[in-house]
Amino acid sequence: MTQRTLKHGSVVWYNITDFSPDDLKFLKSNFKFHPLDLKDCAGEPQRSKIDVYKNYVFIVLQLPDYQPDGVHVEASQFYIFLSKDYIVTITKGKFKFLNNFYYKVVNNLHAREHIFGQGSEYLLYRILDYVLRQRWKALFNLDDHIRRIELEIDEGQGKRAVLETAALRRTILQFKSILDPQRLVINTLSKLSVSFISKDSEIYFDDIDDYVDKVWFALESYRDRVISLQEINESLISYRTNKIMTLLTVFSVALLPLTFLTGLYGMNIDLPLGDRPVFVWSIFGLLAAMITIIIYTLRRKDWI
Repeated sequence: MTQRTLKHGSVVWYNITDFSPDDLKFLKSNFKFHPLDLKDCAGEPQRSKIDVYKNYVFIVLQLPDYQPDGVHVEASQFYIFLSKDYIVTITKGKFKFLNNFYYKVVNNLHAREHIFGQGSEYLLYRILDYVLRQRWKALFNLDDHIRRIELEIDEGQGKRAVLETAALRRTILQFKSILDPQRLVINTLSKLSVSFISKDSEIYFDDIDDYVDKVWFALESYRDRVISLQEINESLISYRTNKIMTLLTVFSVALLPLTFLTGLYGMNIDLPLGDRPVFVWSIFGLLAAMITIIIYTLRRKDWI
């Protein structure tokens, strides 16, 4: 059981990490939360959602955890209970950014007085603002990946670009699957009308809503850029393949007359002028010269 309690004035923040059965007993003993909400905290990962009750609001958020390989995205669960006089935050593991904010408030009396003095809803705003901005900041690293793919396409590394583009599209889809329900939660929170949340706090939650929309539009932009790069790369690969096929076809057709003559005069039969090597070699030379001229002409016109 890892539980930290921070109180200032009439507002209390219960910060629970590494959620355990003992923490579940603590919640059941000290709060009148709905059993289904407690079940969500102790059960399997949930999609982002918000449940509104008479005396409290229950929020579940999935937050992206961008892995070091730069390809995979995992989701961390973040549970919040908000009431008039308290906030309960719950995580099932070490939550670096939340802990950083907690100790920042603990060690700064002025910040604690300012944040707690404006009520539990303002404390929630500051928690969400800090955590969401820190967690979604990793998203903007995708711009570097997109630029690297653009450079690889310019350098003709089509095969490598195909693999990296596919991986990047998968990463963007993972980000979107986490953000999509989160948008609805934050938007609902910004328009929430309950007795224990003051109207003055709407502007703060609107600020978070604007930030989440900014992240969403950035994802949409990245997705469109990646799709465009994929189409460009496929077109270039197709163009190079067609050029190679055209070149091979030209050489194959060009060699047919020489192959035919070689096979013809190689047979053990009497052929016209077959006893005159100069004539035969002249025919071969003439055909070779014609083939060379045709290939040169096609090459100058950039047809092959």
